[in-house]
Amino acid sequence: METVYRRAQMEELIFSMVRAATIVLFAVFTLIPLIWLFINSIKQPIEYLATPPVILPSRPTSQNYVDLFKDPNSEAPLALKNSLIVTVVATVFSVLIGSLAAYAFTHLKWRLAPLLAGLVLLLGFYPKITAVIPYFVIMNNIGLRDTLLAIIIAFVGLNLPRTVWLMMTFFNDIPKELEQSAMLDGCGPWSRFVKIIVPLAAPGLAVAAIMSALLCWIEFMIASSLAVVKATTLPIAVSVYLTDKGMHWGPMSALGVVTVVPVIIFCLFVQRYLVRGLTLGALKG
Repeated sequence: METVYRRAQMEELIFSMVRAATIVLFAVFTLIPLIWLFINSIKQPIEYLATPPVILPSRPTSQNYVDLFKDPNSEAPLALKNSLIVTVVATVFSVLIGSLAAYAFTHLKWRLAPLLAGLVLLLGFYPKITAVIPYFVIMNNIGLRDTLLAIIIAFVGLNLPRTVWLMMTFFNDIPKELEQSAMLDGCGPWSRFVKIIVPLAAPGLAVAAIMSALLCWIEFMIASSLAVVKATTLPIAVSVYLTDKGMHWGPMSALGVVTVVPVIIFCLFVQRYLVRGLTLGALKG
């Protein structure tokens, strides 16, 4: 009996060591690009093309970060403001429209609901690159090119299929009896949605908002086709430092850090809501 107990303890110890080693390796693999990005952002200009390559800067400098926000020719301040506006507004409308559509598909009785829900799902599978030219042509024809409104409309369109199907999962788990009881009390569809459905599906709304915000913050392909100067976002501003005369490693790395750090901080704050929402959405009953 004692031998079996010791064997179980040894197996548990080995499993814990393997798990810890796996987590450490994954963390190192994930953090190395971010650490290298930060190191590049504090190097002196001469160190980027040095032979042999310079791993750690001899004299770290913050000049690249200063130039991002002090240089009058820098696009970083405008890009940061535009990214914040686009992310917030597009996320709000994506969650609002997507949750209303999901509620209609799952709780309102109409014959075309399954067909339309299937079409929304199909829209979520098409490659984004196929939407670049249509978005460009439409926004250019209606005079919205190089405006934040054009990018917001495009991002809402990209987010809607995923938001609708995610919220449908949560809405389907809400007992129909709750809504029927509200109907007996005289509540209409809008009242039922606001007073009953939304509070019960709050974790799902949080997950939809988080995923939408992340997509809006990092999206480059669609935004770059619609923005010229005034509507530049952070991913576009980073690409500006790749020129025909070479790559400006310092400011590009610094702006990359400015772009990535808010995402990391945001994910650290909302990870519990993301995990809780995804877990609840995977459970039935």
